[in-house]
Amino acid sequence: MMNTIFPLFETIAIEKGQVCNIEAHQYRYEQSVREYYSSSYSSINYLNLRQIIDASLPSSLHTEALLRCRLDYNHQSYQIQFFPYQRKVYHHFLPIICDDIDYHLKLTDRALLSTLLTQKGAADEIIIIKQGYVTDCSIGNLIFRKGSQWFTPNTPLLKGTMRQTLLNTNKLIEIPIRLEDLTEYEEIRLINALNPL
Repeated sequence: MMNTIFPLFETIAIEKGQVCNIEAHQYRYEQSVREYYSSSYSSINYLNLRQIIDASLPSSLHTEALLRCRLDYNHQSYQIQFFPYQRKVYHHFLPIICDDIDYHLKLTDRALLSTLLTQKGAADEIIIIKQGYVTDCSIGNLIFRKGSQWFTPNTPLLKGTMRQTLLNTNKLIEIPIRLEDLTEYEEIRLINALNPL
């Protein structure tokens, strides 16, 4: 269901009290607010995500190995929550075709993604195929290994912060990946703010 008060959100990793990749999250937050509210507001005062997290993180959670910070927001206010997080390993991915999906902003309305995920059967996650091309899974971007090199589709639904960081540091190569190309890869991984390479 769509959160009309806070239609956008960021998920940010905090490891042992240290906020991870905050510059990338700040950039995406500003871009998202600018696009989502461009026709409604001529002037927007952007939030400082680092300051919000630093002021909101309870001292009792500073020693947690890994926290998931969820920051729901609109053009002027926010809601923040912290949850302990345990990384999972995803072994089996099932391709699901959805040619009309658009998730280029990180929206709190994830109804279509949730519906697609219900089709996974015994798989751990889905691979969303749009117009014949690999995009993302329901909770992050996908990367594919061939030999020692990792690749990511150039058709993501959402340009994730971890994906962008790995591209910027030349740890990933962005290429077109079609559904029929999947058998060429030796390994598939899910990446997102909480699950690095």
